Amino acid sequence: MAGSRTKFKSVLCIGTDPVQLNLCCSLLRENGWNVLSAGSGYDGLLQFGTGASDVAVLDVDGDGSEAALITAEMKRLRPDVPIILTVGKAQALVEGAVQSANVVVPRGKTCIEVLAALEKLN
Repeated sequence: MAGSRTKFKSVLCIGTDPVQLNLCCSLLRENGWNVLSAGSGYDGLLQFGTGASDVAVLDVDGDGSEAALITAEMKRLRPDVPIILTVGKAQALVEGAVQSANVVVPRGKTCIEVLAALEKLN
């Protein structure tokens, strides 16, 4: 599958739930992606700023206010890099929480939704 990548090769996954983060990273690696991960928004911003990732996936916690700040800063740093947000189906979000995202997907237990979104972006 790695040979089919035409645009993106590496993905940065940011999330505070270590189990969900590991599941998502593992699935993406199995499907040919180079995966970087961060356990907090701050760590994610530091990695994102290095330019090592072609696309970012951010798991939205709480009401999304922190995610709104993180994605806005990511777009300021690297405006051409797509950002995928994962959100809970019944999650109540503050206004503007997903405004800077290129794609918003429902959070699943296996991260299949994230993989599908990455394939569509490619």
